[in-house]
Amino acid sequence: MTTNETDQTRLSQLPPTQLLLERSWQRSREYGLSQHSRIDPFSLPKVDLRQIKQQHAPLLSYLNNSLPLFEQLQQGRRCRLLFADAQGTILFSAGDPHFGSKAQQVALTSGASWHEQSMGTNAIGTALNERQEVSVLGQQHYLAANHGISCSASPVLSPDGELLGVIDISSDTGEHAQDMLLTARLMALAVENALVMNQHQAHWILSLAPDAGSLQQPWSGIIALREDGQLLGANRSARHWLSELNLPAMLGQLQQGKLTPVKQGIALLSRQQQSQTVVNKVMTPAPSPREATALKLMARQIPLLVQGETGTGKDHLVRRLHQASARSAGPLIAVNCGALPNDLLEAELFGYVPGAFTGGHKQGRPGYIRSADNGILFLDEIGELPLAAQTRLLRVLQEKSVTPLGCHQPQAVDFQLIAASHRDLAAMVEQGKFRQDLYFRINGFTLQLPPLREYGEEAFNTLLRSLLAELTPEDAPFGKITLDEDVTHWLRSYHWPGNIRQLKQQLEVAIVLAEGSHIRLQHLPELPQMARSLPQTQDLKSLTDQLIVQTLEECQGNVSEAARRLNMSRTTIYARLKASKPKMV
Repeated sequence: MTTNETDQTRLSQLPPTQLLLERSWQRSREYGLSQHSRIDPFSLPKVDLRQIKQQHAPLLSYLNNSLPLFEQLQQGRRCRLLFADAQGTILFSAGDPHFGSKAQQVALTSGASWHEQSMGTNAIGTALNERQEVSVLGQQHYLAANHGISCSASPVLSPDGELLGVIDISSDTGEHAQDMLLTARLMALAVENALVMNQHQAHWILSLAPDAGSLQQPWSGIIALREDGQLLGANRSARHWLSELNLPAMLGQLQQGKLTPVKQGIALLSRQQQSQTVVNKVMTPAPSPREATALKLMARQIPLLVQGETGTGKDHLVRRLHQASARSAGPLIAVNCGALPNDLLEAELFGYVPGAFTGGHKQGRPGYIRSADNGILFLDEIGELPLAAQTRLLRVLQEKSVTPLGCHQPQAVDFQLIAASHRDLAAMVEQGKFRQDLYFRINGFTLQLPPLREYGEEAFNTLLRSLLAELTPEDAPFGKITLDEDVTHWLRSYHWPGNIRQLKQQLEVAIVLAEGSHIRLQHLPELPQMARSLPQTQDLKSLTDQLIVQTLEECQGNVSEAARRLNMSRTTIYARLKASKPKMV
């Protein structure tokens, strides 16, 4: 018997898991890898990584939404959840990063490749190669440098059955539990099911299971169908049923919401809710020049500072930037700094470990900053942060790591920072109320949102159309809401101290009173009389200048009081007075 035949005989006698690992070790040797090579995974350039993440945006979004399931199943154990694409490149990394050597920690971040050809036998690369779930524990890794960690990975398949990548859970070897492979499998099933059910053209969802008690469980079969019964996709459990089913015929026989025996099991047909992007009457417009500039800067991780009065749409702008950015698959963590309780401010921002203080959650909390890992951290009203918290935040931004309360080990975090404030932060710096170094750190580029009273006629009318389309109810009798010309003029002529937020509220009231059709003046009973009394022959800028003069006269020249009444900054008033001086004498 030849050596090759002897090896094949020996391999055939091994248990399935050991046989799988043996094949992987053999491939690793054939790749020319040395067991004593140091960990040096190939890492994608950031530009390429962002493009690949964008391609997998729906999957990464579903996975991010499934993090509570991961945290519940793992109960705070020191492990890390990863997703790697079909080439073995890590695109998603969440959980506790502090186990293993520093080299291993770096190797488990986004962009690192764990393909077998470069890293030898490992859960990610081997699961991809074998197209099946696997655990690789400690010394089962081909590279000795990886013996300190253990990993469990489960493949993720597309609705067409194509391999998209794997979900992996990694930990220190001594802390790896048997149920981590089960958790990886459940996470993979949850993501696969979401991909099937949320397809653009899905009209019907057919659920299949051996019995009624197993229906609509993560492991039950799910099939997505067009309205005519044409197959769009199926999860892995449902594919075993496909060869036995005549789907168009079944669609004519099944009753929506009624359990029906089929073959060797039970079927349930339900109508799929159309996604918001499909039913939305107004498609998301292309980024404005301001947003396009912001997105270019975000691609280079330059922090943005959004300045504008209350109600000018700062949070709306940040949501649009998140949706259009390369980090759209990651979380958008919005924090109102002015609403954080002083006694828990640092715990809320920076998180804490178990037992850090009395009354804290027994498992600790990651905090807002760590929750924003791989996404966007939006610090609204950042001017309200106390100086002590500003100092800690500055350190986080400088070091790209955060140290939770009760812990001395900093934890790396990757996020895009967007800060916002209606206050004059530069003036606060001069007054010693805001750290100058933090101001320069958060202000890589300023996006200044104008108050509504400074909108030109075209911009105001565009905003009106957008708000009306957004607020129009689906059952509006004429399909869209229209405005009397006088109403449009009066809306433009008012100075709107509450800005876009106030305008939107006025329109919501008018739409209800107009019963979803044509809005007339009587449908705006709360429209301030000041708007009605202003002359109709002037443009909005002139009206604003006149209003400033009138208010200053009422305040006997007290600019601070006038600014308070108008909800404008003193800087804006001085600038308008200077620009309009010939007309305002």
